[in-house]
Amino acid sequence: VLHSWKTNKNAFKALIVAEYSGVQVELAENFEMGVSNKTPEFLKMNPIGKVGNFPHVERYFWTMVNQPNIRKVLGEVKQADSVPPVPSQKKPAKEPAKPKEVKKEPKQEPVKPKVQEVVEEEEEAPKPKTKNPLDLLPPSKMILDEWKRLYSNTKTNFREVAIKGFWDMYDPEGYSLWFCDYKYNDENTVSFVTLNKVGGFLQRMDLARKYAFGKMLVIGSDPPFKVKGLWLFRGLEIPKFVLDEVYDMELYDWAKVDISDETQKERVNAMIEDQEPFEGEALLDAKCFK
Repeated sequence: VLHSWKTNKNAFKALIVAEYSGVQVELAENFEMGVSNKTPEFLKMNPIGKVGNFPHVERYFWTMVNQPNIRKVLGEVKQADSVPPVPSQKKPAKEPAKPKEVKKEPKQEPVKPKVQEVVEEEEEAPKPKTKNPLDLLPPSKMILDEWKRLYSNTKTNFREVAIKGFWDMYDPEGYSLWFCDYKYNDENTVSFVTLNKVGGFLQRMDLARKYAFGKMLVIGSDPPFKVKGLWLFRGLEIPKFVLDEVYDMELYDWAKVDISDETQKERVNAMIEDQEPFEGEALLDAKCFK
């Protein structure tokens, strides 16, 4: 039912589209603008007293604000009961300016110029830049850039060359390996949204590029898609500045890799290699942070 008067040009548009679409739409009987839209029945459907002209935008808005993560931050969002009044743009009239009284200044004697002493200010010494705590760690036998070059340049025999080279370089006293699993995989129902989510995470990790290497896998041929990752960090723990600055970190469960466990070690190999199938499932995509 369309709540409008018969000669409304906007109502004509809706009725014409309905005819083309094969949708039966009827005008509300005896609708009178200014009367019918003030009734309790109409206001129950439309609290602001008129029909909203953007249903898809509204639906998108309410879908977003009711997502668990957004609701956790914003709380419950309620629809306005009425349109807030628009403040008047008129400025209050100014009172006519009072004529200024002209005061006669007493005649002053000429002032002799004083000699001012120029005091040179000592320039402050530039403050030294704060070093990243990871730069203060003892030197490591693993040169991260060498591993990244080996990874990028190995095109064939990846296991024999890159994977073997990784373990030859790896320094468990200077670096640590971590598995991560996305906590909300049930929300990953659209492939491109899931891929964008992972891409955004890698962009925000840019501040750690000097100290990290990572692989992120999007797994599954059908939704919901799983997101899992492997990260190599300088130091024996996840760097604090990464935890503080990259909000995505709290969206994942993190587990330190036990390299004495051959099963975990083989899982590291499979993730570096983009092995497919991975843990029995197809790979939708694999992204590298290097």
